[in-house]
Amino acid sequence: MPRKITISPLTKQILHLLDILIKEDSLDEMKKALLIVDMTKDFLLKSYNPNLALEEGLELVPRIRRLQEAFLDKGYPVIFVTDRHLPDDFELRKWGPHSMKGSEGSEIVDGLIKEDRYILERNWTKDDIERIPSDKLLFEVEKGAYSGFTDNGGVPTALDPLLKKLGFKPGDKLYITGLHTNCCDKHTAADAWFRGYKPVIVRDCTASFENREGRLGMGHEEALKYEEFWYDAEIKDSDEVINEL
Repeated sequence: MPRKITISPLTKQILHLLDILIKEDSLDEMKKALLIVDMTKDFLLKSYNPNLALEEGLELVPRIRRLQEAFLDKGYPVIFVTDRHLPDDFELRKWGPHSMKGSEGSEIVDGLIKEDRYILERNWTKDDIERIPSDKLLFEVEKGAYSGFTDNGGVPTALDPLLKKLGFKPGDKLYITGLHTNCCDKHTAADAWFRGYKPVIVRDCTASFENREGRLGMGHEEALKYEEFWYDAEIKDSDEVINEL
């Protein structure tokens, strides 16, 4: 006959405290999100924008999609961060019209999981953030400048409010993919770090122009080194990222 085990009140209290600590620890587990920067037709297809398109960037599409599938399968959010320019955006003075809001060129390139995403437009409001369904994992944040966090004229985009709505806090990881390593990825990594997040640049899911016409001060690898040094970014390949999810 099994022996009856008697648990003292003190032991019960200790077990109760341990249960609370275990639950708190699981709640404090590091959050992760995948950011996909500027994977639009204007940036990838010369038929849309012959001056700015980096067609080599199309090679990133299957690798980024593989990351999308892995993040979504684990219940981690995937966030497109996409130029949707307006005519008075100061960036257009340098680069000319590109990825204009409402144009075909501003559409996300085919091959990525983009259906049924929750879009936060540039004129987002707090109500838009509050209305996000609790089970939603696929998003798009519109921007009008280089950084995913900062819009034209320094106005905040919806990215940080979205992350906070999803429970992100300082120290949580943002995995950055897309274009360009030495421009929008770099500025997004900087602003992520300034806000306390841990940027992770996915080496084989990012790309940049390499010294186009001798004007650029850094290419892809130089930008990765810069981000690693100045923003404490981790540099990983997509296989490493998937293995650590």
